[in-house]
Amino acid sequence: MTVGFSFDGSPPVTPRDAATVLVLREGDGAPEVLFVRRNAGASFMGGAYVFPGGRLDEADADPDVPCDLDANEAARRLREGDPARARGLHVAALRECLEESGILLATAPVADDVVASLRHALEGRAPTPIGPPLRAAGVTLATSALVPFARWVTPRLESRRFDARFFVARAPGPSHHATHDGGETVASAWLSPRDAIERARRREIVLAPPTWRTLEGLLAARTVDDVIALAPDSLAPIEPTVVLEGDTPCVVIPESGELATRYRYDNGHWLPGR
Repeated sequence: MTVGFSFDGSPPVTPRDAATVLVLREGDGAPEVLFVRRNAGASFMGGAYVFPGGRLDEADADPDVPCDLDANEAARRLREGDPARARGLHVAALRECLEESGILLATAPVADDVVASLRHALEGRAPTPIGPPLRAAGVTLATSALVPFARWVTPRLESRRFDARFFVARAPGPSHHATHDGGETVASAWLSPRDAIERARRREIVLAPPTWRTLEGLLAARTVDDVIALAPDSLAPIEPTVVLEGDTPCVVIPESGELATRYRYDNGHWLPGR
């Protein structure tokens, strides 16, 4: 994994709206979270294990995208002043989840071949609207299944910045199997928060600081319901800062408490410190 911090005094890049979803299933004594590994050649978080997600596309806010939340309810859930954007962020989370993992959250069961067809329709480098293929297949997105969980803003020194809303959602069941797309994502895994953190400490996988911090906050959860119960009433933006310790970049989370607040970059891996 490479980092794109700039310390030359350039003005910060305006963050782009984005959405991410922690897909959860019950595990042995702890919930498991779906991770996908980003292609090492990706310009943002290449090689890292992440939750499925990506930027908000203009077409995600199309009011004709079939989903079970209207714009005003989506705005209420996100405490967002722009209802169209709020609904679009819910749609973006589910679209990216389908693209990157093959998991579709819909209001009714969808046959595997239809899921595969919808995913195929979204392939390609150019943004592809999800509304037309959904309408053609008679599928409605279960945007109400998304629970707003956190809001992370990329540090000001990063060359690519995002204002990402994190959602949590229960996996739709055993009928849909998560599979990475083989392009943007090159591996996938269901891991408990503790397993993911331990693997990252052993440098077997790479976790970015927001992912580390999110997982640390889930360590006490024993069920998916426990995670959902941790969702806050509103999403206060969390914008880390970047400092240099010698030549080593460190990301500092603007919070206090028992969780690590500092993550240092060490030979392609982020590791927590105090």
